[in-house]
Amino acid sequence: MPLAKRCMTTASRWVTHGLLCLLLCALASPNGTARPQIGRRDEPPPASPPANTNAPPPGSPPGKRTVPPPRPKVIKTPTGIALPLGRSPEFYFEEGNELFNKADFESAKMFFEQGARVGRAKSELTEVLQRRRDVAMHLAAGLQFEQKGDFSKALVEYDKALSLEPTNPIVKKHTAQVLRMVGTAAILTQDWSAAIGHLERSRELTPDPATDEALVTTLLKVAAEQSDPDQARTTYRRILTLAPNREEARKGLRRTESVLRARRAEEAFAAGRYNEAYSEYAEALNLDADNAEAVAGKAKAEAYLARLAADDAYRARNFRAAYTDYRKFNNFAPGDPQVMARLEELAVRLEPALPLRGMLTYKVRTASPFRIRLHRDQVESALLDSENPIEPQVKLEGRLPAQEALFRLGKSSPNVTVRITTMPSATNDYVAELVATPKNPRVEDITVVAEWALPTKGVLQWRKSLEPGAYRVYWQGPYFEVFDPTGVCIEASRQSPLPRQPVTVKVKPVKGVTTQVVEQPVADNDFTFALNLAITNPTTLVLDLSWAVGGK
Repeated sequence: MPLAKRCMTTASRWVTHGLLCLLLCALASPNGTARPQIGRRDEPPPASPPANTNAPPPGSPPGKRTVPPPRPKVIKTPTGIALPLGRSPEFYFEEGNELFNKADFESAKMFFEQGARVGRAKSELTEVLQRRRDVAMHLAAGLQFEQKGDFSKALVEYDKALSLEPTNPIVKKHTAQVLRMVGTAAILTQDWSAAIGHLERSRELTPDPATDEALVTTLLKVAAEQSDPDQARTTYRRILTLAPNREEARKGLRRTESVLRARRAEEAFAAGRYNEAYSEYAEALNLDADNAEAVAGKAKAEAYLARLAADDAYRARNFRAAYTDYRKFNNFAPGDPQVMARLEELAVRLEPALPLRGMLTYKVRTASPFRIRLHRDQVESALLDSENPIEPQVKLEGRLPAQEALFRLGKSSPNVTVRITTMPSATNDYVAELVATPKNPRVEDITVVAEWALPTKGVLQWRKSLEPGAYRVYWQGPYFEVFDPTGVCIEASRQSPLPRQPVTVKVKPVKGVTTQVVEQPVADNDFTFALNLAITNPTTLVLDLSWAVGGK
């Protein structure tokens, strides 16, 4: 197209466009409403499309757009939690704590790490975030080991976390949980020491009824196997602090205390403290009535206390009490020479009052020779050829006295020959023995009679050089005793005995010596004669005593 023609066409387009604009302005009303047009509906024009927000601002070169600001980046944690970047340290601290409390330690670690990265260096919050990052890292590692069943490595990681935050309840909870599992595993292998250590530490970190029950069960088994009662007592006391109403522990503690009491009693007994030993044994039995050591120990202590009491009673001349207590000791420990000698002596001192005369009537059916032995009120017999015991009919009137007496044969059967082979005397403890020989070879009833009579009079003479002072003389049965002014026995001998009868003892006066009869022999004083002597100058005393039955 020619250039002139193109120019005209362009000019006509601009003219036409200008006229249209003028026409539209003319049609608009002054208040902004469109004026009615002919041939068109009186409707508002269609709404214009929204403005282009990306349109270049006024004054910008045509054809260039403004680049919008970059959106914040978001990364995902291993558990799928969105971690936005570009936030404040406080945001990461709060979000990390929430994840930490939910036990999502991997995600928490990443939030803490990001917070420490964007925080100011050496700020308090940054230091907290770094520490919490390390705690979460150890907890995450420990949780992985725990899920795999590798409790020892899990515990290492949890301990590292605990060293960073010792009071953190989440850290304590997970550490205690693994400790309880490790302790329970040790119980199965009967490694009691390890089990107790892990369970006690678990309980210290996070108290839990299940941990207490496992610990109590373990401690009970340990206490039952401990040979040292001190250690067992400590263990039972520990159990009762955990479970005060555990009856098994209460009984175990009482048993252990009983053993310790019995041991203290044994130490006291070995040291001669018999009263203390008896009290300890009695208390041991109060704690445990089945303590065999305490039962035996108490009986032993009673026996030795009885012997002490017997010695005291003997020195106080309370012979009946002494005899009773010596027998108690002898029943527990028979054969003690001193006790046996005392019992024999006291049997003579305390034998009952005897009639002046006595008789033994012995009946048996036999044709063989036999022996009869008479001692006090005991009669023994046996066949001579076989020593087999026989069972005769025995009638004893009185008893053979333990003192000098007239012993003879009585009227026996004519079909037997009887002879006295042993006369009763002090040297044989007043034992009489007879041998009877039947005269016929056939079996017949045989009667043997023996008689005895006590003397009705007697004398005693004692000579001794004495210093001035008050002396006491006792005469009971065959026992003659003299005590000096200090209470020391200066004479203890066997003399011609006083009979076990009420008799009257007379004292021959001695020049320069005052005598006072304190007791005459009667049943109430066990037939004891007592005499006081008062000597004013050194004297060679010759004491003459005489007695007679029924004398005055």
